Amino acid sequence: MIRIVAPVLIVLAIGAGIGLAGVGLSQVLGWSSALSMSNSSTSAPQTASVSMPRDVGTVQSLNFEPATVTIAKGGKVTWTNNDPLAHTVSSTSVPSGAQSFDSGNMAGNATYTVTFTVDGTYYYNCAYHIWMHGTVIVTG
Repeated sequence: MIRIVAPVLIVLAIGAGIGLAGVGLSQVLGWSSALSMSNSSTSAPQTASVSMPRDVGTVQSLNFEPATVTIAKGGKVTWTNNDPLAHTVSSTSVPSGAQSFDSGNMAGNATYTVTFTVDGTYYYNCAYHIWMHGTVIVTG
């Protein structure tokens, strides 16, 4: 059994070494490698939509949906009130140099849009329903 396993292991080790050397050589020469990871970066979207789902004003397990969005600097977030109760979108913390925002009273089916020009993390809530809170992350 050792006579069979040992040569197989040697062949596998040599093959792995050659494969790794080939990957290293392809990186040095700038060749594409089947083993290389993708280095394409994904950029944040320019727009995002956030819903205030039906019954969010009475069911405390509900929240803004999604509760966190990420957008690119200069992007826009639009909130839509899909609940018959009134809600607000009121910033509670914004990055230095950014403007605070407040939708005021949003009746059912109302929308509110903010353009974010300063990167960083923005926190907001509904002034009427303390369990409703969200985050906007703006990437530069």
